Amino acid sequence: MLRRVFCISMLAAAPLIVICACLPQIKQVEALPAQLFVTIPSHHPQPDLRVSSIYNAADGWRLRIEVENFVFTDLCVSDAKDLARGHAHVHLGDIKLATAYQPDVVLGHLPTGRHQVTVSLRAQDHRVLGRHGGGIFAATVTIDAL
Repeated sequence: MLRRVFCISMLAAAPLIVICACLPQIKQVEALPAQLFVTIPSHHPQPDLRVSSIYNAADGWRLRIEVENFVFTDLCVSDAKDLARGHAHVHLGDIKLATAYQPDVVLGHLPTGRHQVTVSLRAQDHRVLGRHGGGIFAATVTIDAL
C-alpha cells in the first residue's frame, strides 16, 4: 500500500519537478514558454513592484505591494489579453502563502526567525508575468520575526 501511495505521489509531482528544474534557465532563454508565462513585450510599459512589511501585535505581519504599470484585479479569465492586469502570488520560501488581489496582504504571525517573502505578478489567467528576454516580475522582502 505504501509503495502504491509513493508511486502515485511521484507521478503527480513529476510535472512540478520538471518545472522547478527548468527555473534556473529562465533568465537565459530568449522566449519563455507560453503555457506558463505571459511575456510583456519590450514596447509595452513594464511593471515594477516593491514590497515592504510591517508588524502589529493584533494582525501580525502585513505586506504592502507597490506596483507601477500593473492593476490588481480579482477577475480571472481563461486568456489574458490585458497584459498589465492580474494578481500576485506571495511565497514564504517555497511555500505559497497567499494570492493577492489587492496591494495589502495580511500574513499573520510568523515563526521566530528570518524569512524571505517573495511576491510575483500573475496575469488574469494565472500565468506568471515574464520579462521580454527572460526573468519574471517579482520582489522579495526579508522579515525578521521575533
